[in-house]
Amino acid sequence: MKHLKALRSGVLGAAAVAVLAAGTTTVQADPGNPTVGYGYPNYARQVACVQFFVNWYTGMRIAVDGKFGPQTQLGVKRLQEISNRTWATKELVVDGVFGPGTGQVVLVHAKNDRGMDQYQAASCSHDLPSYSGVY
Repeated sequence: MKHLKALRSGVLGAAAVAVLAAGTTTVQADPGNPTVGYGYPNYARQVACVQFFVNWYTGMRIAVDGKFGPQTQLGVKRLQEISNRTWATKELVVDGVFGPGTGQVVLVHAKNDRGMDQYQAASCSHDLPSYSGVY
């Protein structure tokens, strides 16, 4: 039993050293997250994260309440328009739906936006739809 505990401790210790030696770890977005918009599940945490990014990039002050409604839809459209005009690497359809295309563009831009609350952005990256892990 003592040998098993020692072995387990050694393995965990080696794993911790490997993580520290590799530098800081990164958060991975989940490409399987559902789209946010009318006609979709609209889970509260996902919607709140969409609202966070909408407020940050559009200057709107919609309530971050996790409820998808007309203001959030309008905010997503504005976010898509701003992205298309200023920083999108791929043009987005301006439809008020926050799907994987919008999520991918927003997360890539947010990762490089040094003025943004990176803690909040990274936390939200788990909940937004995207094509690949960004954070």
